[in-house]
Amino acid sequence: MPAEYLDSLDASANLEELKTALGTQDPPFLMKVAELAKRVVAFSIVGAPRYEAAKDTAELWALNVDPSCWRQGVGRQLVRAALADALAQNHRLLELWCLVGNAAASALYETSGFVRNGKQRTTSTLTGSPLTEMAYERLL
Repeated sequence: MPAEYLDSLDASANLEELKTALGTQDPPFLMKVAELAKRVVAFSIVGAPRYEAAKDTAELWALNVDPSCWRQGVGRQLVRAALADALAQNHRLLELWCLVGNAAASALYETSGFVRNGKQRTTSTLTGSPLTEMAYERLL
């Protein structure tokens, strides 16, 4: 991600919207957080795909881990939770999009049983700069 985009992020910007969505009877996504020493260090979000996909597919919308906590098993635990959430909702496939060149994320997904499915996309909607992503999937 471009440094200027990351520097512009405000962790509290969408907090009320997030609380409202999660507080509904049927939230549009499931969110998990990971804490170490009473500090949130990672989160994941699983929901319906935000693109054309088979009915029994879920999407891992996001998995973000504080860099100071990389390689400590936090991401792996959140991946396992995402798989369990998708399975509990009777999905048969979990897909995700990963930035091309994000070797750490790719390694995490591949060692968690995900495979590249050949889909790729480039968009600048989120950051204003073109980002290329590749799709991974895992049967549940």
